[in-house]
Amino acid sequence: MEHRHNLFFPRLFESGGKRILEISILAENTPGRIAEVSSALADKGVNILWGVHHASDRPDVAWWCFFIDGEGVDEGELRDLISGVRGVREVHISEANLGDMVVDVHHGIQLLGPDAVVEMRAGWLRNVFREAYKRWGDDGKRMVEFLGLYGGRKSYPEWRRRFGLEGKALAEAALNVIVVLGWIERGEVVELDVKKSVARVRLWNTFESGEPSPEPVCHFLKGVLTGFFSEMFGTPCFGREVACRAKGDEYCEFIITKKPFTFSRG
Repeated sequence: MEHRHNLFFPRLFESGGKRILEISILAENTPGRIAEVSSALADKGVNILWGVHHASDRPDVAWWCFFIDGEGVDEGELRDLISGVRGVREVHISEANLGDMVVDVHHGIQLLGPDAVVEMRAGWLRNVFREAYKRWGDDGKRMVEFLGLYGGRKSYPEWRRRFGLEGKALAEAALNVIVVLGWIERGEVVELDVKKSVARVRLWNTFESGEPSPEPVCHFLKGVLTGFFSEMFGTPCFGREVACRAKGDEYCEFIITKKPFTFSRG
């Protein structure tokens, strides 16, 4: 199994009473650029806290964005220092403190490949789902599952095209996508028989199962898997969650099978 660790995404965090500066550098995407900037900052005693190195809209340059401990730092002198490093094209430095928090002020829309990503806190989203279940009971659960079902069905042809994979390899790739999205910690395709239209999938630490419950709670993810495998199998499927972390199980497990019957559209 691949090594995985939690990603503490540096866009919102507590300041700890310190002055924090955010720095974004657009530089040539060639070996040594980050090292040279780091060395120049280290020589001045500047402490880089954390950050990201990401693509720009041009292949020859990339962004390096990070936060520093800004106590005693002169922004003008720092900008001149970084601008003097070979290959640096742009330097942006901003105060990032907002009250007791630090907020990323240099980035807007977040992209996952060509797609814009909307981030939601897991606890907030669980509360939204829970309120739907409280108000509408089983109808609320079916509504949330349908949202996942629709998304799973739409995602299958897209990931099939973009990954260029089929069968179990494609299913495992799709699980890695929802790991990247933060929906689960990891996933495993335990069983897959396309001819028999059967899939068994285990998911660890799903966002839906973060609080105790006497019954399975991953209705959205159950829908996603059901929709995805319905498209893979070419037939309407039925999903069941047979184990759930919210009930005290080690993982959440789902069995997707062909529907025993369907209603014709007259």
